[in-house]
Amino acid sequence: MRPILGIIALAMLGVAALADEHIVPPDPGAPEGAVSTARSERPFDAYDLPVARYTPDAAGTRRVEGRIVWSGFKLTDEGATTAQVIAGYRDRLAALGFAPLLDCANQDCGGFDFRFAVQLLPPPAMLMDAADFAQLTASKGTEGNETFVSILVSQLLGTIHIQTVVVAPAEASLAMAAAPEPEATAQPVVLAQDQANLLDLLKANGHVPVRGLNFETGGAALTEDSRPALDALGEVLAGNPDLNVVIVGHSDNQGGLDANLALSKHRAEAVRDALVERGVDATRLEAHGVAYLAPITTNATEEGRAVNRRVELVLR
Repeated sequence: MRPILGIIALAMLGVAALADEHIVPPDPGAPEGAVSTARSERPFDAYDLPVARYTPDAAGTRRVEGRIVWSGFKLTDEGATTAQVIAGYRDRLAALGFAPLLDCANQDCGGFDFRFAVQLLPPPAMLMDAADFAQLTASKGTEGNETFVSILVSQLLGTIHIQTVVVAPAEASLAMAAAPEPEATAQPVVLAQDQANLLDLLKANGHVPVRGLNFETGGAALTEDSRPALDALGEVLAGNPDLNVVIVGHSDNQGGLDANLALSKHRAEAVRDALVERGVDATRLEAHGVAYLAPITTNATEEGRAVNRRVELVLR
């Protein structure tokens, strides 16, 4: 059986071995050939860590708090199996000094119902087949100064999907191992916690960009991977009926002003229509486009243009 996680650089292991207890060990990494699908880092948050088999009477989780890094990966390799990938992570964590808290697969984890216990990145960042998955949870450190790692691996339609979650002491600095660069299509994900952040920023600043909204190239139709962001936004507005907002579409500077004004307005209208479909009163929403007239960074690079292509909410 060939190794799936690959060889860990000896220099990195040396750094981890000499590091102070307050320094987080390297990130769990990813199998060779994997590509990144998502990443979300929070200075301080809570996570329900799987530590035991899920049953109808007990979720088998432990709530831990600290600095949290979520990562998603996928691996398209006909020769790879869920068992191989989780074995690679098992070896990697053992080498870094982590002790297992939970190491299970399929029915041993609780079968189909295990999905009710584990917090998943929204699709397509993480997909799970309840008939072919494995969970590995491990910890390192002393009580009150522990670092936790949760690894979920599942195979669906020939593709291995991986989610890693690192929960470290809040004061720690995070030393990350090399991980694959995100695909061009990878987008920031929307987690449940983002709803509170979005609402706070909107009230504090009067406007906020909405992450995770994507459109067909050159068009105004929202893509399927926009669903998590739209659902989260709909829940925020539904839970705060006093909020009335303007949805503002922005573009980069490629093309003429008139064409970009029309495109940015159509995209804002598409978001408005999607929110109305989710039960938000249409009278609370306006949709406008401003093309490239309000950039937040340079349009001289592709990275800058990608940032400027956005949708914002503005309080009215």
